[in-house]
Amino acid sequence: MNFSQPAAPHLLIDKERCMLNIERMSGKALACSVSFRPHFKTHQSIEVGNWFREYGVKKITVSSLQMAYYFAAQGWQDILVGIAYNPGEQKLYEQLAQNCSLSLTIASAQAAEILASGCTTPLDVMIKLDTGYNRSGIIWDDEKELLKAIKSLKSNKRLNIKGLMTHEGTTYTLDSKHDIINNYRQSVERLRAARQLTGIDDLILSSGDTPSASLVNDFMGIDEIRPGNFVFYDLMQYSIGSCEFSNIALAMICPVIDVRPARGNIVIHGGAVHFSKDSIQKDTGPVYGLMAEYKGNSWEKSTEEIYITSLSQEHGIIHCPGSKLLNNAKCGQQLAVIPVHACLTADCMGGYYIAGRGKADHMKKSCQH
Repeated sequence: MNFSQPAAPHLLIDKERCMLNIERMSGKALACSVSFRPHFKTHQSIEVGNWFREYGVKKITVSSLQMAYYFAAQGWQDILVGIAYNPGEQKLYEQLAQNCSLSLTIASAQAAEILASGCTTPLDVMIKLDTGYNRSGIIWDDEKELLKAIKSLKSNKRLNIKGLMTHEGTTYTLDSKHDIINNYRQSVERLRAARQLTGIDDLILSSGDTPSASLVNDFMGIDEIRPGNFVFYDLMQYSIGSCEFSNIALAMICPVIDVRPARGNIVIHGGAVHFSKDSIQKDTGPVYGLMAEYKGNSWEKSTEEIYITSLSQEHGIIHCPGSKLLNNAKCGQQLAVIPVHACLTADCMGGYYIAGRGKADHMKKSCQH
């Protein structure tokens, strides 16, 4: 264990892998002549955010207005708030727009009307479309709703309708590269069809999800991509084929606190408060993390396919009867776990350690272990 890392559960970043992920995605965007506006909701870190600057990134996406303020204070000047506009935060939007180029997201004609009736500061607006994910946004072929939103936004000269955007989260539920790419193509077709309905030819089209951005080799028909999870990747992305194991740049390091050979279990200090309760389904049931070979400053794929099979608040149960891992486990030993969902795990932990370096920040709180 590196002297600067704690004995308690902590998130460890492999910076080299992380930088390679950023380099790969920014390079792909450049090669495909699309704008790269990475989503910072995954890492929520000033230090990690600065790594993007090394590859010329100047535009970012965030998941909340609070996050927009956080990164604007660090000199980020072109920020898209990806969460749908909340009228209760109108003054906060307008205040921040005094200091940076701020874009907000409109997800309905009703919200567009409210914004237009009260906005007193110039703002860029992205209209969110539902291209199949069925979470939020104007349904891509609902011409009446779309045109109603545009009419309201145009009624206020301070508002600039910048483009149409989608988050096609359906790709996270697909388990083949072919299906993910086909889903992306369909989403692009729907964005383009919606732009035709608006009659505004110069609206940019923006798409944001890591599976598509990782697997598609060209972004024909799109002007901007907004992936976020790719900076770390995780078990979900690995399971659906978005990345190789060697691309995963984040692991939870957890101590063994009980070994129960008769039950075939290892108990770790690492529960729902650390990982969240996101899971993926295996033949044996839901799993909450994949065990990896811990190498002190990084991790490698294990020769045994072993998972966390149960979580309570602070405890994680690894059911692995007859395994080498169980036979060699000792209390106090540190194990590396690839989390199911890096974004939520990072948010739960509120901080990182960088291999060989020590602490790194997170918006939620400083690393406190």
